Amino acid sequence: MATLSGQKIADRYQFLLKTAEAALSTSLTNVEDGAGNASDLHLATNKVKVGTALGINQSSPTYKLDINGTTSALRVDNGTNASLLLGKGSIYGFCAGDCNPATTVGGGSAGSTTAQANKNYLAVDPTFDSNKGRVTIMNGASAGSGAIGIGQDSTATGFIHFGDADKKFYFEGRNTTSSLNIFANSETLLSVDGANKRIGLGENVTDPYCTVEIRETGTAKANTDILAITNKTNAADMDGTRGAILFNQYYYDASTPAIADSGRISVGTETDWTSTGSTQDSYMTLETALDGTVSEKVRVTSAGYVGINSINPTNHLHVNGNIYASGTITSGKYESPTQLTRYFLEEYFDRKPQLNATSIIDPDADNATTLAAFVKANRHFEILGTGAADANVTYDSDTATTKFSTAGSGSSDSMIILPHLDHLTAQYAGAQTAWTGVFWGTENQTIWECCIISDSVITDSMYYAGLKLTNTHLYATDNDQAYFFYDSSKTILNNAGAPGSWHFVYSVGGTDYVTNLNLAVHTSTIYHLKIEIDGDRKIKAYINGEQYGLTQISGVGDTGVNVNGTVALSSGQSSVITVDGTDATTQIVVGDILTNSSGVIWGTVTAVSSATSITITAAATKSFPDNEDIYIYGRAAVSRTTESSALGTVNLIPYIGIVKHTNTTERHIRVAYQKISREISTS
Repeated sequence: MATLSGQKIADRYQFLLKTAEAALSTSLTNVEDGAGNASDLHLATNKVKVGTALGINQSSPTYKLDINGTTSALRVDNGTNASLLLGKGSIYGFCAGDCNPATTVGGGSAGSTTAQANKNYLAVDPTFDSNKGRVTIMNGASAGSGAIGIGQDSTATGFIHFGDADKKFYFEGRNTTSSLNIFANSETLLSVDGANKRIGLGENVTDPYCTVEIRETGTAKANTDILAITNKTNAADMDGTRGAILFNQYYYDASTPAIADSGRISVGTETDWTSTGSTQDSYMTLETALDGTVSEKVRVTSAGYVGINSINPTNHLHVNGNIYASGTITSGKYESPTQLTRYFLEEYFDRKPQLNATSIIDPDADNATTLAAFVKANRHFEILGTGAADANVTYDSDTATTKFSTAGSGSSDSMIILPHLDHLTAQYAGAQTAWTGVFWGTENQTIWECCIISDSVITDSMYYAGLKLTNTHLYATDNDQAYFFYDSSKTILNNAGAPGSWHFVYSVGGTDYVTNLNLAVHTSTIYHLKIEIDGDRKIKAYINGEQYGLTQISGVGDTGVNVNGTVALSSGQSSVITVDGTDATTQIVVGDILTNSSGVIWGTVTAVSSATSITITAAATKSFPDNEDIYIYGRAAVSRTTESSALGTVNLIPYIGIVKHTNTTERHIRVAYQKISREISTS
């Protein structure tokens, strides 16, 4: 604009700026030239308005405020430092406060005038670059409950939210030893070594020496828990519940190498855990891969027993298989055939047991045939039973066993293998064999075992083997005993609910305890049976090297517990049953198979919640009337390692037998060997 100096007002007044017909006040008035042409500027004493566009360093503004800067387009200065900087040009969009920006920044829409629902809102939307790197910050409904969203425009209050459902959180650290540190409580609690690809956890692990290092200052001569692995699974039936560390290994493939399991360390529950400390027993296993399958090789039990190729070790070291030692093995006191404090007998039946009449000869006999039979007969064992005959004992060369066969004519034919009992009669002055001449007392820590093979047909037979007072297979006969049995036709346990499995019975002064071992008996199968009686006269029972727990609840059949109300069961479903009569917690344990008096199976117990409440999984869809008696034939044990109640002090005799229930044909039991031992005593 040219100077007004020396100019006539009449010639230049139209170029002067003035307000439109009013003096300045608190109300906006238009600024116009002397000719009355209005500008886009409005003034008041307390405000300024530009009607269309204001350009700063911009000759052709296209926005309400159009700033063109070479470094910072806008600077808000608090006196020392810039409070707010916005980028240049149109690369960055910006919104602050209650705003609804163009496009969809923070959930807004183009042209919308509705304020955002979240107050104190900040959003950056680089629309120039396809919305990549979106950032939102909002306070939410109340002060202090803000949120930060990166790649997320609907961030929940109080969260820092990276990406959405199909996005990743990606942190690009520096390629240095200190790529990322998280500091708290005067310590670096997490560090990332970007240069060496390592992570440190714990107290000032700023230089982790391996992929992951954890450090914590513990207490000298005391345990310090540094890493915890917790399995939160819990249930009424939870024995064998495990938490583990799994190891993997990549295998080589020229085009597609892939991962495979290589091993596992796990810790599991031995029993059903409750809040009671006595139930909280655990074991640890080591598993390795063989032919691509990871399986258990070593187990450490709650008792401190170590099993190698045994899931149920019975001694401090229990090895199933050969042991090789390149050096000397020095032993203290342990059970073995060379233990000096025990007396051992073994019988492999190198001579066939015969009838007693064949095995015992009158000293005055002069019959050559009788004498010849006596010479060939076994000096330690004999046979007896309904229909038993010498000809029914043969060697089975294929299986390396002695085959004992029943007769085929009767439905109750039997074959029993037992040591000579002649010293028990007045006719003979002394025992013929140490198998009965030595007393196998329950107080002598007696151990008995045998190896048998089941027949090719077992559906009409029963087996029994163990320590008894008499040769009968019926447990009700002997007041004291300990033996295994399998009974296909429920003759031992009348109307038994699980006839197809091994059971174990022991008796103490006429009180009987019968356990269903829940191990199915199969045809033509080898079974190693073992009974150990410890110094407290308590029994441990084993089949094929694995311990099976024994019940400590006496009584067989009627439990004294009755149904309270009609019960309707659905097959495979879990049902809570209200009961009365005898306290259920004293008669029933988890794993028991319940039946009625007719042997109809109800199901398996999964919980005993109280004296009047039990839970079962039904075996079939059935209904039972109010006050129906609950029966158990062969109880379950509390755990696999539960010992028996203490036996009385009594001498027992080993027996092995087979009984046939039909008259169709003969049945067989093959016996490889029988062994027994006891502590040597001074009296």
